Order: sequence, then C-alpha cells, then structure tokens
Amino acid sequence: MKESYQKTAQRSLLRMSRWSLCLAASIPAVSLIGCTGEASKTEVSSASSGFKPADDTGAGKKAAGGDASKAQASQKGPSPSDSSGVPPSIPTTPPLPSFDPTQVDSALAAKSYMKIELTDSQDPKELVRFLGSIDRAIQEMQKDAGARVLNNDQIFDRGMAISRIKLTAAERLEKLSTVPEEKSRALIAKLDALAQMAQFKDVASADELRIVAKQLATYEDPKVAMQATRMQLMSSVIDLKSQAATPESILELATSVLEKMDKPDPGVFTSLAQAAQALDAAATQSETDSNRAASEACDKLVDLMEAKFRDADNPQMGMMSWRMKVQRLPNFESYLKVLDTRTAMSADPAEVQATAKDMMAKVPSPFTSIALTQCATQFEYMGNVELAQGLYDIAATQLESTKSAQLKKEIQSALDGFKAKSESIGKPLALDSLVDTEGKPLDVERYKGKVVLVDFWATWCGPCVAEIPNIQKVYEKQHDAGFEVIAVNLDDQRSDLDAFMADKKMPWSVYVSAVPDKMGMETPLARSLVINAIPFTMLIGRDGNVAAIHVRGPALEPKVAELLAATPKSE
Repeated sequence: MKESYQKTAQRSLLRMSRWSLCLAASIPAVSLIGCTGEASKTEVSSASSGFKPADDTGAGKKAAGGDASKAQASQKGPSPSDSSGVPPSIPTTPPLPSFDPTQVDSALAAKSYMKIELTDSQDPKELVRFLGSIDRAIQEMQKDAGARVLNNDQIFDRGMAISRIKLTAAERLEKLSTVPEEKSRALIAKLDALAQMAQFKDVASADELRIVAKQLATYEDPKVAMQATRMQLMSSVIDLKSQAATPESILELATSVLEKMDKPDPGVFTSLAQAAQALDAAATQSETDSNRAASEACDKLVDLMEAKFRDADNPQMGMMSWRMKVQRLPNFESYLKVLDTRTAMSADPAEVQATAKDMMAKVPSPFTSIALTQCATQFEYMGNVELAQGLYDIAATQLESTKSAQLKKEIQSALDGFKAKSESIGKPLALDSLVDTEGKPLDVERYKGKVVLVDFWATWCGPCVAEIPNIQKVYEKQHDAGFEVIAVNLDDQRSDLDAFMADKKMPWSVYVSAVPDKMGMETPLARSLVINAIPFTMLIGRDGNVAAIHVRGPALEPKVAELLAATPKSE
C-alpha cells in the first residue's frame, strides 16, 4: 500500500454526519431504479439530444460537397431567368427538418431496458428466465440513470413499463407453476414489481403491495415471508410520518425481518437502515412520550443490526451498522477524540487511551479495532510510540473473536507493522539489501560509530519532501560531530528519483533496492519492517543499534544531539 501517513489519516472511520453514510452507500435499495431532481450539467445539443434530422443525406450533403456552384445558387435564390415563376426579390426558404419528440437515440434504443417486451410464453421455466432478464435490464437502467444517460421522464416511463411487465410475468408464473421454487420466485418478483411501482408514487400499486405483503408475511417459504415482511416494514416507515404506524410496530417488523433473513443481504440492510433513520428523525422532533419511544426503538434496532451484520461477508454493511451504533451512544462526542484523528492529535493522550478502552467495552467489534489501529498509526507516526502501543493493545483484544478473514487480516497487518518497527529498537538494522544510485552496495563501515538517520521516503510523498530541509539543517549543524543520513528511496520508478535529484541536490547518499523487481514499497528492507506508510524514520546510535523511530520535525535535532553525546556501550 502506497501512501503517506497523512493519507492514512484521511481513512479515519468516522468522517461523516449523523446517518449520512448509512444511506449513501452503494448498496441497492428495493427500488433498483432511481431518479433525481438535479438538472443535467451537460449542455443539450443536436448531437446529445434525441433530435435527428429527417433527411441528412440528400441535398444538404451534396451542396456541402463537390457541386459548389449549385450550392451557391441555391443559397442566392433563383436567377432572373429562372422559369419557376418565383420573383427574384423573394428568395426560396429550405424546408425545416421534421422532428419527432418520441424519437430515441439509436444507442439508447439498443439498451435492454428499452427493448424488453412481455413474453407470450406459458412455460414456467421460460418465465423464470424471462424474470431474470428483466432484473438484468433494471440493473442496466439503474446504472445508466446514475450516469445521467436517461432523463427523469425516461426513467419514469421505462421504469413503470418494465415493472408492469415484471408484474404480469410474475402473476402468470404464479398461476402456471406447480414447482415450489418457481412459485416462490414468482411471489418475490411480484412483491418487487409492486414495490418498484410504489417507489414511482403509483398509489394503486402501493395499496396492493400492502395487501399482498400482509398475505405473504407468513408464507411457508422463509425467503418469501422475509421479503413480504420487509415490504411491510417499508410501508410502515412511510406511515410513521403520518403517525399511521408506531415506533413499536416498526421495531417489531424490523426484528421479524432480521429473524427471517438467512444471511446478510444488502437490500435488507438498506431497508433496516431507512427504518432506523426514520425512528431517529421521529425521536429528535420534540420531547414527547411518542418520541422517546421512537428513540428507544431506534437504539434497539441499531443494536440488533450491529450484532447481525458484524460478521457479514460484505464488511461494508458491518462497518455501517457499527457506525450507527457508535453514533447512538450517549458519549459519542467523546469517542470522536479517538475516531477522528484530527481531534485525537490535540487530545490528552491519557484521555484518548481511557476513551478507547471505554469504547471497546461498549462496542466490542472488529470495526472498533480497525478504528483504533488507524488512530494508533497516527500517534505512532507523530512519534508518540507509547500511546500507539496502548491503542494497538486494545485493538488486539478483538482479533481472536473476529470471524471475517478480511477484517482479521487488516487488524493483524496493523499490529504486525507496529510490532516489526517497534521491536527493531535496541537491535542492529540490516542494510545489505540497498545500493546507491550508481548501483554500489551500501558500505556499513562508512557509518560505523556514527549517529545515523535512516529516512524512508519517496518523491511522491509530500510530507517526506517537506521534511528534507529540516533534515538538511540538522545535517549541516551536526555532520562534523558524527551525524549521517541514509535516505532509502521508495519510488516505484527510478526515473522519478533521478528527475528529483537533478533538481534538488542532497548532501547525503540516497539508496534504493538492490533487487530490481522489488522497488518502491516492496523494497526488501521496507517489507521486513512492514512499512505501509511514509515518511518513516529510524535513528541508529553510535553502537550500531536502532535507538528511536518516528523522529522528525522539531524532535529530530535534540534527539540527534542526545545520541551524539552518548558514550557507546562497550562490546
């Protein structure tokens, strides 16, 4: 992974307003077709609109082509000797091209969602395949709608048309099939079609959806029952605004959806997140018994979601559930001192560690561990290794219980990286895998008995380049006293380093990987230290052992002076 520590800070898990990221994620909702009120930013022209001239191959092209004299004559009108009878003072006007408002661009017309028509088939298996093609067409339409290929009218017209086709095909399959799996497929497709039309504000479809969903909520197939209950939940969320539904009824339906869900599903997650958002909105309106009930229902729902989605194969659902829970905690603001690295950097270290312990106790989750490792990384790279160690230790408590291989790997990688770097202190550093810019191996004897700064840097790393003047200032002041610099460059391309050095001369030697196919962050020395972010610096004392890590900025000069003044331990 190639990034500076400041880039790492930007990945902090809680940079969001309340609930915003829970519903803005790229997780499909029930309605696979979306429309927006934002106007298109693309200027409409004859090339980008649906307009096509009725005749763009005839006289116009000919006039623009080789017969220039006829074209000019046509523009000037008839000559006095013209036998057409039209007075020469009145020029003829070419006819306007015809325009058909219903005409569609040929590329758009070729899209599956524009071409799909209801099948005449009475074969259940064929109908199942047809429903699959409708779902793919809707997905393609959703993608094009997001890319502004379609306008709002086209989205509505085709969305309603496809949903009606889907509903008709689903009802036909339900009537014809005797196979349980096919009947279930038909019923779920029917619910989806009604929900999609309800999303387009079709009142009749919304009413029918309520009736059908209620009937199927206890269906023998749990997948159908779950989908029906989910539709009931969505309807109740809408009813909550008009107080036609209660917070308790929404919590009951949401709990039922979670119980019937056999495995974490993105669409179900979105419906549950919308329900939680609606309850949260109702709870914040005013201090009433009803609003307090909404707040309690929201807390319970969020707790259920965090527990259900924590170990989902799709970690995005688990992460958003975790965010929702953390945001609901009474002391959420204090947790920002850990979760938001901008705040954490200015907070009292002891308070940060106490807050981290409290948060892990309240929300023992792999996502809490990930948040803490990210915060720990910032403290580590700012030179507060002791506090970083404490945060890493708290994060490690969830490693064994984490079921997701992906999350476990991420946590373990952060812990291993810190361990490799921190445990290098007090030991010699192997530098035999480096060569200078001319290909000569690093001569360890050249640095023996001196205080050496080993600076891992790259030309693309802004903080690395910004630190060079500070290093140079200390180098010029302390070089004669025995201070040296080994600059380990981690650029992927040698040409980037050469261009940089041609413009900016450095008084110390620059080294690169001795292995041509392992450059940049894959440099063997960088990998042995599990360096995933730069700048990273190490100070080697006169005894040849690493004395400190992450010493930069104002801390560099006094630390170098301290090591220069120290008497090497006798071997």
